[in-house]
Amino acid sequence: MVLSNIIYLIAKLFSLTFRYKFIGLENIKKAQALSENGNYLLGIWHQNLLHGILAQEGNPHVVIVSKSKDADPVAYTCRKIGTIVVRGSSRNAAGVDKGGKEAKIEMIEKLQEGFPGAVTVDGPKGPAKKVKPGIVDMALKSGTTIIPYLPIPKSYWSFNSWDKFRLPKPFSKVVVLYGEPIEVKDVSEFSTYQTQLEQALNDLEDKAVESFRVWNQLSKKNWHQNK
Repeated sequence: MVLSNIIYLIAKLFSLTFRYKFIGLENIKKAQALSENGNYLLGIWHQNLLHGILAQEGNPHVVIVSKSKDADPVAYTCRKIGTIVVRGSSRNAAGVDKGGKEAKIEMIEKLQEGFPGAVTVDGPKGPAKKVKPGIVDMALKSGTTIIPYLPIPKSYWSFNSWDKFRLPKPFSKVVVLYGEPIEVKDVSEFSTYQTQLEQALNDLEDKAVESFRVWNQLSKKNWHQNK
């Protein structure tokens, strides 16, 4: 608990220095209109997890966090900023489910209740920037529309991990992009939705780099702050 609290405080202090701007706010309302329960499901690369969560402070989402002790600080930080945390892990090397199935079911139930959700689409262990089937399955079963979600810091440290995890440097600009909604309806197009989301996230990265040139024209408020 002490370590989790220290990590949360460090993340919070960093976040207070970040300067967020938002693009594609209109896509939230589009997705809400398409979803059966008036919500949406953000799909994000694992490397952008930290600033992706912090950018949504004050706008609670449901997320799945591993049951491993290494992930306790992540779960603690999420809860402290108001995120709804579901704990569950992937199968281990012996093929034993470590709560992932139950966590996925709980996540779907929360989406059906109308809570927005967020999923690291290439997590928890990669391969990096390859969309796994989990988010599509949850979207189909809950009737929720997917939004490609890409928060990109202008200045950051990149770790030597499988995902090249990014930690924004203090006082960095962070542009947060919401892509065009992906309505998931046809189970026969399952792999197509994965490819579509993967391509959308890659395209948004190019757009993010360009957006720093027009920084002053971007919105300082997230979509829910403009109500």
